[in-house]
Amino acid sequence: MTDLEKLKTWLATYPGWEEDKPFFVDDTTPKPGCVGLFPQGLEQLSLRRDITGGQKAACRYRFRLYRAAALEENQEENARWLLDFQNWVEAQSAGGLAPRFGDVPQEERLRAEGGSLQKTGKLGSGLYALTLTAEFTRIY
Repeated sequence: MTDLEKLKTWLATYPGWEEDKPFFVDDTTPKPGCVGLFPQGLEQLSLRRDITGGQKAACRYRFRLYRAAALEENQEENARWLLDFQNWVEAQSAGGLAPRFGDVPQEERLRAEGGSLQKTGKLGSGLYALTLTAEFTRIY
């Protein structure tokens, strides 16, 4: 399973996930209920070589997650979804239930950061966004 597939499968386990709504990668539409996941690539933070010639790389993934939602009379519900989702990500990471991308599971961490309303649409929809940041170690 690819790292992207791992993340998508795990996201669908969030209790507030709307399974009947469209889920896009690298795209989202302004229709309320649509979710878009935008991978921002792999970043190597450091690379260390040990005495046997092996290498240990500290890495980071960042993903932007967008959720289009109806705004009319739902602002508080939308804000609650965002905060609940961020708290769920933190709890999943702390409990070792978040997806693993590296070779040293006990050092991995996944965070949900910067959640906010990004923009509003003409049809009464709002686009909420947050960044999922995964930090992990790979051994080569």
